[in-house]
Amino acid sequence: MVTGRYLNGGELPMEAVEQRKIIKAVRNEPALAEVFKVPILSLPTSLLFVVFYVGFGATTYMYLQGAISWPLVIVANAIFIYISFTPFHEAVHRSLSRVNWINETLGTMSAQLLLPGFNTSLYRYLHVLQHHQHTGEADADPDVPFLIGSVFTRVARWAFLDVLWVRYYVGAWTTRPVAERVRFSVGVLIYISVLVIGFTSSFINEFLVAFVVPCLLARIALVYLFAYIHHPHGVEQRVNPVGATGIIETTKANHWLMLGQSRHLIHHLYPGLPWYRYAEVWSVVREKFPASLVKWGGFWGRISA
Repeated sequence: MVTGRYLNGGELPMEAVEQRKIIKAVRNEPALAEVFKVPILSLPTSLLFVVFYVGFGATTYMYLQGAISWPLVIVANAIFIYISFTPFHEAVHRSLSRVNWINETLGTMSAQLLLPGFNTSLYRYLHVLQHHQHTGEADADPDVPFLIGSVFTRVARWAFLDVLWVRYYVGAWTTRPVAERVRFSVGVLIYISVLVIGFTSSFINEFLVAFVVPCLLARIALVYLFAYIHHPHGVEQRVNPVGATGIIETTKANHWLMLGQSRHLIHHLYPGLPWYRYAEVWSVVREKFPASLVKWGGFWGRISA
């Protein structure tokens, strides 16, 4: 039995319709009205912005001065680049600020360590318009390749996610606005320039140790923690809005390692909600949905379908 239709004419299972009714009801809860409001400037996210830029700059400077060893700068800079994703991600969802230019500016600045040349609007297309609207759909979700293949293949894709995303964007080239395509082209040129300058300079060893290796490690950690373990392969959000994304058991270790974002399901149900408010909304959501719908996982291994 069906009660609705997809935009492409397919049928929508009743279960999905009922799930969406509950999702909407929670969003309209009077008690959560203030929780869902985006601040003029998110202080927790802004603090992360300062931490990763100051931290990356300080450790790189100390390494260049010989004050810290190369293994230490690799680990430290990987952590700071990992942290940089949260302000970038929040800005993409316009959760960093309700002032649009702040999101665009700080988001683009946050992207430069993880994805040099990338900008907020470009990732908004890849992440919000594609991943969030088509979660789990093999022909539309740009993150699906992160979930499949051998261990080696997956890890390589995580490390070189820029290659996958550039290929995806080029595949949709004719459907995108001209201004966005120009920004994309400029971004790719900047990225290539950074790599060419870094690898042809007399500081190639420093470039590898302080930036390239930490960046690759940070990407691997990010995709594993924010995509791979949360999304069971083959479950589409349009069919099962709740079951397409899981929640990781929130131990203190997981909470800190994921910067308070282990309840990834809440992010997919309410993408514009600031990350530090997931717990408040989860406390209401868990009372509304049958326990059988919510998929739980651990830090090691992916949530099963």
